Amino acid sequence: MACKKNPAEPPYRPRIGELVKDLTTGHDVVFMDTQGGLAYVRPVGGGVERALDPAAIRPLPGGPTLAVRVVPGGPRGRRRVDEGAA
Repeated sequence: MACKKNPAEPPYRPRIGELVKDLTTGHDVVFMDTQGGLAYVRPVGGGVERALDPAAIRPLPGGPTLAVRVVPGGPRGRRRVDEGAA
């Protein structure tokens, strides 16, 4: 009797900005995008983006989590139309 093989499981497709596990290093990384068949990830605290095989990323236990980065803005007051006009 022939044994049927299970089809390969498709790679996990995270959302941009989602924290995922990089199986090549074992670190949690931020998923940036997929381009040209490669997944691009970046360290959680920031740093150099790198490419890896999309099959090498997995969701974190407990479900998807988005990495949030707070960027300080400028002053919050209203500007008058004539401010800064020369």
